[in-house]
Amino acid sequence: MAPIEDRLAIEDLAVAYCSAVDRIGDVEGVAALFTEGGVYDLAELGLGRFEGRDAIRGFFSGAFPTMAHNAHFLSNFALADYAADGASAQAYVHGFSRGTDGSELEVKARYTFDVAREDDGWKIARVGVTILIP
Repeated sequence: MAPIEDRLAIEDLAVAYCSAVDRIGDVEGVAALFTEGGVYDLAELGLGRFEGRDAIRGFFSGAFPTMAHNAHFLSNFALADYAADGASAQAYVHGFSRGTDGSELEVKARYTFDVAREDDGWKIARVGVTILIP
């Protein structure tokens, strides 16, 4: 069982990720949430898989200018696996995005967060998306 401080810190990291993406524009803020070799896996959405902070920066540098509005609603957070130096968690997400061109995307999915403890706290080693309702 995870110490409550770690469980809360990992949940806060998941919320910080959603909040950073929803702020639209803070590429460095999003990238800082990941380990240096972190993976951003949006393959199930057809948007690709990005490995390493530089690739994640590149994705958001291209994506943010096309976004007008974003909203993530995170729930059902559960720590699935825990060790002192790494853990896995899942959360449901209902996400909405409106593009600068007026296009809209709505996602009902489960995020999986694999996280690693670094000197400055927990970081995302991998985040992936599984669509729950197409």
